[in-house]
Amino acid sequence: MNDSKGPVSTERWCLIDCLVLGAVQAWILRYAMISDGISYLDIGDAYFRGDWKAAINAYWSPAYSWCLGLALYLFRPSIWWEFIVVHVVNLAIYVGALFCFRFFLHSVLRSLRDEQSTNTTSSVPLPESALLRVGYSLFLWCSLILIDLGRVTPDLLVAGIVFLMAGYLVELRRHASYAKFALFGALAGLAYLAKTIMLPVGIGFLVIVLFSARIERRRIIGSLISAAVFLTVCSPFIVALSKAKGRLTYGDTGRLAYATMVSPGTPQIHWQGEPAGSGTPVHPTRKILENPPVFEFGEPIRGTYPPWDDPSYFNEGARARFDLRSQIRMLISSTLAYERILNREPGLLAGVLILAGMGGLGALRAIAGNWPLLVAAALSLAAYALVLVLDRYIAASMVLLFVALFAGIRLPKGSSHESIAKYVAAVVALSVLLTVAVQVGENAYRARMVSADPSSKDQVEAALGLKNMGLPAGGKVAVIGYGIVNHWARLGRFRIVAEAPAPGPDVREFWAASPEARNLAYERLKATGAQAVIAWQPPMSALDPRWKKISSTDYYAYFFQK
Repeated sequence: MNDSKGPVSTERWCLIDCLVLGAVQAWILRYAMISDGISYLDIGDAYFRGDWKAAINAYWSPAYSWCLGLALYLFRPSIWWEFIVVHVVNLAIYVGALFCFRFFLHSVLRSLRDEQSTNTTSSVPLPESALLRVGYSLFLWCSLILIDLGRVTPDLLVAGIVFLMAGYLVELRRHASYAKFALFGALAGLAYLAKTIMLPVGIGFLVIVLFSARIERRRIIGSLISAAVFLTVCSPFIVALSKAKGRLTYGDTGRLAYATMVSPGTPQIHWQGEPAGSGTPVHPTRKILENPPVFEFGEPIRGTYPPWDDPSYFNEGARARFDLRSQIRMLISSTLAYERILNREPGLLAGVLILAGMGGLGALRAIAGNWPLLVAAALSLAAYALVLVLDRYIAASMVLLFVALFAGIRLPKGSSHESIAKYVAAVVALSVLLTVAVQVGENAYRARMVSADPSSKDQVEAALGLKNMGLPAGGKVAVIGYGIVNHWARLGRFRIVAEAPAPGPDVREFWAASPEARNLAYERLKATGAQAVIAWQPPMSALDPRWKKISSTDYYAYFFQK
């Protein structure tokens, strides 16, 4: 990042770098989509058409859906433009998260200035310019690498809220303002509306803010205000969700994730009661053929792909079960995941170790003094370690952790260590920036690379092609394979109501079945009300003349005769 004469100029160049790199990545990935994003889009539509039964969802949190739903409601984009509008929303969230992070970083810098104004020791923190360079490089690492701006998920929205909460955590440690306590509680509630896990994590933040400074009457009252506002923000959705599910719940995401990833190992899609001890399905997807397996799920969930639009409905009755061996296995896996994340960015850890070594015992004491940020980071890191660690889940916590570490560095005043520290910080920032640039370049390469999987262009052309072949919006379709990857259905506003999810690679097991078995599968799929069956790259030897190529893609459609 640009070396300049003072912190103001340094920050200006850091912000420009972040905005430019974010815009470039958003443009490169403007057609990208993942299965989670399709579900958020469906739920967003449900909110803005007033379909509360479809909108209130125990698996997908509402805040990100509100953002997407509002954008599509206002702009009503065409098929070619829908995913672009989604990425414009993501870019807007990115810019918002950037300035949320700026607030957090400046809260830390103000705290350091206050400390130095009353400092009687012979040590000083890193220069502000160095902290700004490292800080904004951490933001880039978080948003463009760990989260990835191209992913249509709420993680960047959550990160922005967490940065604001961290900023107020620092501010409230110095000045116990009732207004700031109220804002802190509101942000904790909003974080829960963006992601379910933030309810227990948000409660942890409330506890941290209470104990982050000397406990006095004003801090106790302020913490009670935070808790009251937090409950006020969370309660309406919890009440609506509990009423919809017929039981008290703040969300089923964690329970289902634990049951799938840890114990007893229930499948996420098409759970039929296996393995033994996983519970009794209440209303699973309906298996209408054994070999090849065919499942129907057209009602009552009416989204693009119902099993992933509301996994909590189709997996109702699944039980998470604690098993010590399974939990230890997951903790080992999570530890390895954290090691992998840190090893991919060795400059950060190396920079902390070098600077802490230069600062000695004074640096260690100052780092320990940042315990509220360290504990706040540890909350999410520990929570995800129990179930599943993905880069995007723990990105914001990694930023809090490293900001706390770098802000805790103390160097002997007036020594050559200060000059050396500037260069170490610059190298750390440069190494992260280089990693980000490489990631952006790889995204650009992959976006132009021909793959065996459907490209974003294939998805758009398939949606347009099916419309040209006579399939109307709202039309029911079936797929060979798993519908979760068929984003064309969302673009065309089609409903996937059944599938033959052969488990083999490229669904070879379905096509390897006898012609009689495949014809029986087609009959069962037709009986679900599907107007056509869609397949990606089916073997030509298995196709009869009724299979038609969709536009210039490798998708094929088999329309049922009325």
